[in-house]
Amino acid sequence: MTTRPRVLGLLGALVVLGAAFGLGARVGADSATHPAVLVGDGYVGADAASFQVGDAVYGFRSAVNWTDSAGSFHDQGWPDCLPRLQSVSGVRFIAQTVWLGTVGTTDVVWVDCRGR
Repeated sequence: MTTRPRVLGLLGALVVLGAAFGLGARVGADSATHPAVLVGDGYVGADAASFQVGDAVYGFRSAVNWTDSAGSFHDQGWPDCLPRLQSVSGVRFIAQTVWLGTVGTTDVVWVDCRGR
């Protein structure tokens, strides 16, 4: 009689642990494939833009992937929400580090113009 409640309790614990493991694996996989969207303030020059988030500065030159205010994706070009030669604030973007041997550079790879 006491064996059945123990078996059911053990099965319940295994189900809970399995669900927790699955959730952790899912969260880890999402963060690996979906980089964080950063929000920064900065300056847009004639052919380059830079944004500061905390102590880090991120930028791009000439062209970048971007999403316009209507939600359409553009694979390269100049984002229409970044007017040249002025300061900007609250820019949403994604940056990615590219390693060249032991030296890494972090560049903006996407700008979000939705809501701007």
